[in-house]
Amino acid sequence: MPVADVLLFGANPLRLDPEARESTPPLSRAFEVAPGIQLAGVRDEIAAAVVANTRFRSPHPTDLSVMYGLVRYDPPGSTWDQDQAITKVLFLSHFVRANEGGFEFTARIWTDEKSRLVDLKPGDIAPPFARAYCGTASRRRWLTQADATLLRDLVEAYDRLHPALADTRLGLAVSTFGESPFVFHGRPRGLLLTTTLEGLVSTMPERAVKQFTTRVPALAAEVGLPQFDAYWADEVYKLRSKLAHGSSVLHSVVEADRQARRDEFSQTLTDLDELLRRILRKALTDPGFKDKIDNIDKAWPVAGRGCPACRSRDAGLLEVECPRCHNAWR
Repeated sequence: MPVADVLLFGANPLRLDPEARESTPPLSRAFEVAPGIQLAGVRDEIAAAVVANTRFRSPHPTDLSVMYGLVRYDPPGSTWDQDQAITKVLFLSHFVRANEGGFEFTARIWTDEKSRLVDLKPGDIAPPFARAYCGTASRRRWLTQADATLLRDLVEAYDRLHPALADTRLGLAVSTFGESPFVFHGRPRGLLLTTTLEGLVSTMPERAVKQFTTRVPALAAEVGLPQFDAYWADEVYKLRSKLAHGSSVLHSVVEADRQARRDEFSQTLTDLDELLRRILRKALTDPGFKDKIDNIDKAWPVAGRGCPACRSRDAGLLEVECPRCHNAWR
């Protein structure tokens, strides 16, 4: 009897963004995004049964349609995604495009020779990861046919690099960003995104702001987002400090002003999400760019207590280059 593990993506984003649905439709042809795992359409009767047996309380209880799903035939083990192969692909899909794919609609299914559903067992998942959330300013919250190709390439690159990511700044950034789509509330999500970005560019406690405002714009330019300049980086670092120290980001006695601040905060979270997505995806797929991040003190040096390149303590903050290795600072 054929057996498969499935993870389904709900179609609600299509209803919320009809303009993007017409101009950039979601994936419509099956595509292998990892060995043995397809991103593909799922028969309506099977999709409906999985959704009905797995969904949590929904704000859209009548919308049970599905766009597509991750499907793996003849999966190993006795429980859903026992080796976490589908889980890995789902997490990495958020490095390709902001989307609402979570672990809510997951199941192992058994079908007959005519592909009719015979039995179904919901996947055992951690409730906090049931649903993923996009920034309110995010558009087109689904994967296209072109995105499927990017996802396949990203999975291959991640598998090659994974052993070398342990205990590195890049590895930690990949891990924390991978969890960020599942954080619903703005303040903790903002703190997670800002500190993830800071951890990626900071290598020493001294001159933390200078490291951030020098390296974030440089990385942004490398991934095609030059609008995120030094001024933007400085504002983001101020936001990070407010969130970390418990200050209000929306405080105002005027409701119109509060709404403006709320909109600005939402846009900043969306911008941070997209910036980190592009940086981390490029770092995982482009060895030259990864090398710049791994050696960020040399790529974009910032003077501190000692040389940021060779760590010589003979250097002082007032010097413009290291007296030992002659590395110039910015």
